[in-house]
Amino acid sequence: MKSHYAGTTRRKNIARASISGVAVLMAIALTSILAGGCGESASPPRSLSAAPRWSVATTSVTQTGGSFCLHDRVMTEQGRRTGAVAADILTATTSASPPLSTSTRSSVPLVEPDGTTTVVRTGGRTPLKGVWSGTAERLASFLVGICPSPRFTVPASVLAEYYVRHCAEAGLRADLLWAQMIHETGYGMYEGDVTPEQNNYAGIGATGGDEPGASFPTAEAGVIAHVAHMVAYIYASSPVSWADATTDPRFDLVNPRGAVSVLADLNGRWAVPGTTYGESIEAIARAINED
Repeated sequence: MKSHYAGTTRRKNIARASISGVAVLMAIALTSILAGGCGESASPPRSLSAAPRWSVATTSVTQTGGSFCLHDRVMTEQGRRTGAVAADILTATTSASPPLSTSTRSSVPLVEPDGTTTVVRTGGRTPLKGVWSGTAERLASFLVGICPSPRFTVPASVLAEYYVRHCAEAGLRADLLWAQMIHETGYGMYEGDVTPEQNNYAGIGATGGDEPGASFPTAEAGVIAHVAHMVAYIYASSPVSWADATTDPRFDLVNPRGAVSVLADLNGRWAVPGTTYGESIEAIARAINED
């Protein structure tokens, strides 16, 4: 027979154990709530932190006197640093322009820390100003992956180098002008009025009706003319000395100057009627920058 004292002691032990168990459960629950809250704010979903493919490292390249951005690096590597690019070179995005899609609104930065970008929007709203963070190899491989034997007067890799170099000088996105070249030349197959020997990559002066347009002595001269012609549409005053009527025979015919900001602004200007001209270029640019 159990004593009254033993029974009382047992009940007290059970009570203490119950209180301790409740305290432990409350502590665990509180810890879980706090941990969940910190994890949500400190660790974004993978889609929000993933870096886009084909972008350059964000670490600055340094030399005596400090660091410099991709534009300066391109100019240094090509030996063509001819002066400062216009101050608005990197005003390549606006808050009013929608991102590529709602799923990428937060996952892809508009401009990388080094001032470069690979962002392609929708509806022709991709800005033409800026420095693309991809490479000439990327441009060339995209084109030859679709058309293995383009009819250019130089290899696609060489042509792509010209675009990356001169677009960087003028503060324009090389991927967008490359996409425009692809659109105008039919991936380098030239099935319209312009012939490969003209080195005319943007249909400059080719107004239809068997009018072949302008011709240029070399592939590089043709690329310079293309970039210069775009400069006339985008800038009120040229950011580089070589973008003028000496390199682009139709430079002075662009009126008004500086009226173009995004690809859709080319509609009815570069191409007439060209109602979806900018959007067509944008679709190609999106494919260039896809993972």
